[in-house]
Amino acid sequence: STVGGVPTKRSGFDYIAAQRAREYIHSALDRTVTLDELAQHSGRDRWSLSRDFRLLFGTSPYRYLTMRRLDMVRALLIQGQTLVSAALIAGFTDQSHMTRQFSKTYGLSPARWMKMQRC
Repeated sequence: STVGGVPTKRSGFDYIAAQRAREYIHSALDRTVTLDELAQHSGRDRWSLSRDFRLLFGTSPYRYLTMRRLDMVRALLIQGQTLVSAALIAGFTDQSHMTRQFSKTYGLSPARWMKMQRC
């Protein structure tokens, strides 16, 4: 049925499952997390979970995980960690993977970002 041309039936959005997946991501920043793992932990199939996660948090679970890792990298760099150790502690496979993600996200390299922090 529709009201004013808008369907009244909801598509089964699951806020709790998306929240569970988000909490799981936060608990696992330092290691690989798969969408299947998130789906299993949240009790939702991976397609529905991805859709719900995007609606709730504005991005995919993978991108959300990457952004949290980059947040951790920036904090670690400010604390004096090297690029290599910050990348590994934050769960990136290596420094070059972290640097690519950092540059793509912020538009500058981690080293250049650090120079800007010292101004």
